[in-house]
Amino acid sequence: MERSPALGWLRNVRRLTEREVWLLALLGLVALVTLAATALQWSGGQRERYASAQSDLMTAREDRATARARTLNASELAQLGAIADWSVHGRNLWRARLSVEQVVYAAAQAAKLPTPDIKVAEALEENAQTPLLRVEVTGPYVAGPWLSFMHALAFSQTRFVIDKLDVSDAETAQYTLVLLFPVTLDQAPAAPLATTP
Repeated sequence: MERSPALGWLRNVRRLTEREVWLLALLGLVALVTLAATALQWSGGQRERYASAQSDLMTAREDRATARARTLNASELAQLGAIADWSVHGRNLWRARLSVEQVVYAAAQAAKLPTPDIKVAEALEENAQTPLLRVEVTGPYVAGPWLSFMHALAFSQTRFVIDKLDVSDAETAQYTLVLLFPVTLDQAPAAPLATTP
């Protein structure tokens, strides 16, 4: 019958003198204290690394905000002034959207554009240096009225940039026109409502 190592160790402990038992207990206590101190040091190091990473992140965010808010030079100020002069002005985003829609609709009516579908974005374009409002016009492509529509838009007092123009093949003869209108608002647009999942 094989002897268990644990039983052999227990028999060896019984043979120890009282002084040796105390020394063994003291050695176990020192090992526990050392283990606890090591765990505390490791935990402290982790906290320091976390705090350092948080500090680096905050510094990076502040640097990015500073870069965005840097002082504009004379040329950039002049460009922003020119854009503001020919932007669509509105007290708020709703009014600006209405003004842009009226301009595009009036040009479509004047040109007798057949069945245009005009969609004005509900929010300004994201990540744009200048506030831009996107308008998409789609419909059947008829050359004469479509060119008249573009002329009417060009000669209106409202300025815009053509972001996309796509005329499909001759069989379907559909077009998609995406326009970007710079806008100047007296009131900042409201933040979008959070959607619940």
